[in-house]
Amino acid sequence: MICSYGCGKEAKFFFKSGKGCCEKSVNSCEGKRKKDSQKKKGSFKGVPAWKIDGFIYKPWNKGKIDVYSEEHKLKISKSLKGKSKGRASTDEKEKLRKQKISETMKKNPLSGGLRKGSGKGKKGWYKGYWCDSSWELAWVIYHIDHNINFKRNDEAFTYIYEGEEKKYYPDFVLNNIFIEIKGRRSFETLDKKTKQKITQFKKPLKVLYQEDISPYLQYTLNKYGVNFVNMYEK
Repeated sequence: MICSYGCGKEAKFFFKSGKGCCEKSVNSCEGKRKKDSQKKKGSFKGVPAWKIDGFIYKPWNKGKIDVYSEEHKLKISKSLKGKSKGRASTDEKEKLRKQKISETMKKNPLSGGLRKGSGKGKKGWYKGYWCDSSWELAWVIYHIDHNINFKRNDEAFTYIYEGEEKKYYPDFVLNNIFIEIKGRRSFETLDKKTKQKITQFKKPLKVLYQEDISPYLQYTLNKYGVNFVNMYEK
């Protein structure tokens, strides 16, 4: 029997429903994961349903409610009033909460502080260094391959944005210079908040934009290929 979830492999595990799967867990089947991924790429606006391998998948809320309507957003906003927003109930408890988080992060000096995982690119660990994007990974690979010492920054710096105090964690430290890797072409293309982080920073800082990171990226592509992001530790 062929796997019931569309991967084309032989079914080795069978369920009460009568379906068979190539994997013990359905969620591990490549066919099931592919279909789930394709369903998630749909949109509630202008796409009434998804058609995948002959099957029609309809949104759960089709014909029930416009999830983008202002009325619906207002209902959600009202329902969340008074609920937790991540802060403790009192200033004293909030201070204690932040202290506990800080102590936990300090136990792992390579984690990059509280900013670990904050980037939008493909993330992961490479030889003990956390990378928030493929550009950061290329930079790390180059410096490790050339035996250049550096470290992941775990020190927070304060800056002011729209009247509020914020924390800024540059990416790395190299020769006592803080390194920030940005996925932009220039300073002018940065958003207002990021510009404030950089302009208010008082220590030596080198920001690497698209043109600056190109040599590191090209080196990594030439040596390890376009799939170098798969070098992240499993």
